[in-house]
Amino acid sequence: MAQGANILVVDDEQVILDLFSRVLGTRGHKITTAKDGYQAIEEVKKGKFDIIFLDIVMPGINGLETYKKIKEVDPNAHTIMMTGYSVAELVEQALLEGVQDCLHKPFDIMEIMKTVEKVLEIKKLEGD
Repeated sequence: MAQGANILVVDDEQVILDLFSRVLGTRGHKITTAKDGYQAIEEVKKGKFDIIFLDIVMPGINGLETYKKIKEVDPNAHTIMMTGYSVAELVEQALLEGVQDCLHKPFDIMEIMKTVEKVLEIKKLEGD
């Protein structure tokens, strides 16, 4: 498994941020967290991320709008949407915009790990 990916996790639920930090951090990845879309955009302006996990439903600015703003800063951002809601229309729009995948809450830890490995493999093939 590839080690040391720089990962941004964006969710308004602290328990989700803690879960990703613990699960991925203990496997050697550097985790940055953001509690909303605005903070996520600022983090992307500060540095490049290998993978961005982005909640679709958040207060203020939703995940799809956040994703569009992130793509303006980093057009090559590899983003995985997350949702605990039935928001098929938003998920479909996000996939059309270029999001790699969408994970549904509650998460399976192995699904998170497989998703990270899959995106890192894609990045490797792309020469990122």
